[in-house]
Amino acid sequence: MLRGEKVVIMDAELNKKALGIARNYIGSVAWPTVVLTLLVCSLFIICLVLFATGYLSVWLATPLISVLTYMSYTTLHEAVHGNIHGSNPNLRWVNDLCGYLVGPIISVPYNSHKHEHFAHHRYTNIAGKDPDFIISGMRTGLFAALLTTLKFFYVQNTFFYKQHWRSAKLKERFTYCLEIQVSIGWRVLTIALVEQPGIAVVVLLGYFTGGFFTAYWFAYRPHFPYDNSERYQNTSSLIMPMWMKPIEWLWLGQNIHSIHHLFPRVPFYHYRALHRDIEPVLRAQGTPIIGIWSRKPITVQE
Repeated sequence: MLRGEKVVIMDAELNKKALGIARNYIGSVAWPTVVLTLLVCSLFIICLVLFATGYLSVWLATPLISVLTYMSYTTLHEAVHGNIHGSNPNLRWVNDLCGYLVGPIISVPYNSHKHEHFAHHRYTNIAGKDPDFIISGMRTGLFAALLTTLKFFYVQNTFFYKQHWRSAKLKERFTYCLEIQVSIGWRVLTIALVEQPGIAVVVLLGYFTGGFFTAYWFAYRPHFPYDNSERYQNTSSLIMPMWMKPIEWLWLGQNIHSIHHLFPRVPFYHYRALHRDIEPVLRAQGTPIIGIWSRKPITVQE
């Protein structure tokens, strides 16, 4: 047997081992994600109401809206992969409802994101095929990062129209258009009807800040430097130091993005545990396990 053949067989065995472990985290109804969805949606509305009635300042309401905007994407992301209803098809409506509820917050249509995000998984880091590759433009500076964020969300909102409109059923087209209208409409109405000074800052800057954080930390940093499309090497595990653990909880564990790309049916709240369970496989397969700030390899997790 040739050396190359031995390597392929070993890699296949390692992947089979990791898959066997990952199956322990797949299939259950993701009630924690349902709770997250209800909390994010409720707190988002409460925050806007408290600002509109003068109980929250613009300086407090804006960052709160930003954080909730970022957190809303985790629900959308989980719903796209069908992770909320798990292996229970009778609860698919719960999965879809969660996706539709948070779509207007992060301003990404759930019906469209299914197509865009699966294309991203299929062609991760391949220029011209991966629709998220546009986010690699963040590397050239702050202004480019801000502009790229706008382009990124433009892609998220237009991918369905450009790639699937002709082949889509009438119901899909109607749902897509309705989602776009709701996403834009609630913002326009809120800014127009709320008389509290600074409402546009809260609604627009709060959204953009949360969207920028999502684009940078959820999409850009885990895939940087965008030069590898191999299954175990196209996404990083960004390890936080111990003092950042409370922030990692708020981050919803999305810094361990390698686990998601390897096993997308695993709910986000299991990323850390599965990463710990299959870490020897990840290291053997060359998965980047690096410091979140230094980007240097972490030999022993902090």
